[in-house]
Amino acid sequence: MTHVRRRSLVALSLAFVLMAPAACSGDESSENSSSNSNNNSSNGSSQQNQNQGNTNPRVGEPCATEGSVGFADGGVTICDSGKNRYAMPEDLPETPVGEKPEWYPSLSTIFPSPQGVETPECNPDESLFTSPVIPVDQLAPSMPYGMMIFDHVTPIDHMYLGVATLSKDPSTLTDADFVPVTAPGPGTIIEVSTLGSPTSNRVTMVHPCGVVSVYLVLNKLTGVLAEYADEVAQKGYAQVSVPVQAGDEFGQQRDNPLDFNIFEENTWLDGFANPYSYAFGEPWKPYTADPFPYFTPELKAAYEAVMQRVEEPRIGIIDHDVVGSAAGSWYLDGTIGYSGVSTETVRAATTMIPGNSAMDGRTTYAYGHLTFAQHPVDPTQWIFSTGWWTNPAGDPRQTVIELADGQLAPDALEGASGVVVYQVSEQSLEHSAGFTKPFQSAPDGIGYKVISGRPLGWVVVQVVDDETVAIEVVADPAAQPTGFTEARRTYHR
Repeated sequence: MTHVRRRSLVALSLAFVLMAPAACSGDESSENSSSNSNNNSSNGSSQQNQNQGNTNPRVGEPCATEGSVGFADGGVTICDSGKNRYAMPEDLPETPVGEKPEWYPSLSTIFPSPQGVETPECNPDESLFTSPVIPVDQLAPSMPYGMMIFDHVTPIDHMYLGVATLSKDPSTLTDADFVPVTAPGPGTIIEVSTLGSPTSNRVTMVHPCGVVSVYLVLNKLTGVLAEYADEVAQKGYAQVSVPVQAGDEFGQQRDNPLDFNIFEENTWLDGFANPYSYAFGEPWKPYTADPFPYFTPELKAAYEAVMQRVEEPRIGIIDHDVVGSAAGSWYLDGTIGYSGVSTETVRAATTMIPGNSAMDGRTTYAYGHLTFAQHPVDPTQWIFSTGWWTNPAGDPRQTVIELADGQLAPDALEGASGVVVYQVSEQSLEHSAGFTKPFQSAPDGIGYKVISGRPLGWVVVQVVDDETVAIEVVADPAAQPTGFTEARRTYHR
């Protein structure tokens, strides 16, 4: 059993953002709005960025070098008999687990800058970020990387920066309650888009030293982006080239946490056992980096102090794969990893696959996602997160695994362990004495504990091999199973 660990290395090359379809609307809580944002961003503006910044032949177009691997139209491509098509896993060279494949995209290909953009010079001896994203005195408890919420079945690759306004009575909020969102350091804003609502926007910013920062569910476009607000509202997207310095305002926040993360060219998270599963869907994921070391010591301390997670790393963890065990993220057999698009659809494609392909008759792109991971705030608890609880079209649910005496945790569950049956329950939170939430919109406290609530049922689990796990959900607490039935389903890394 191999536990892959995180490390840094110099990156290589690729481009895209396939087929994560637009999220379904409905629950308008701040958590669900944030959950939906990644989904929309994958389907819209980044797809446009990919094609605008990519010189490789598109799917179905002629190509010159037989067997050459490229990156276009939301996925990995290969030149086959003089024509470009999507590459299947068997087309690509094997790469040792934990190492970056040579065919994987560079961060600059995933987030291409408009022509003529000059990134400020990198000075590794100075802090890159010298200004807060949200004023320090307006911060509230913040969710770390790695949350599993609603149809974010696999660990989320951004934090949720809490704002003080969330603890106010929502009915009393006015425009005076908006707080500025500012560039943490020098760079260029290269993309602005809407996430389906006038008060939910995405901004992408490139910085020196191979760093990209992304802001999601941003309530208002202001400051240096004020002139683009109407265009984004009407068209849904604007590719821009707006230089910024530390402290320049580009938005305002009030109504929900601000999703924030960074990606870094020389970071590679080797806790993703199969990078191909992310190359189609969310190719930036293995480049996800901890933003705190990029801030000045004072700002780093201020931001870490509001993180709900008190364990190191305070930012959280998103790559949990332990090869040979059940721990980590999995994808339903017959699908291309995170994208949710069927393997046969990709194999048969002769042109670009539309962004909504995974949604054919389904309620969520995450219907085929599955994760066994420690809770990011309370890592003493294991979470079973699935996009298919009882409905194969998608009904995401996160549950606490009730480990019986002597029962192996998912990271110790391997092929030789045989079939194991976990009891699962609702998640409840236990806060420190004296903590209260004045309103439902207020964030939960720092260092809360996850406890088991109402029993929900059972999960039958078997590690088939290093790349496959079998599970079966029994959504009836009174019907404890002893093994698999015909409802057994399999997932791959």
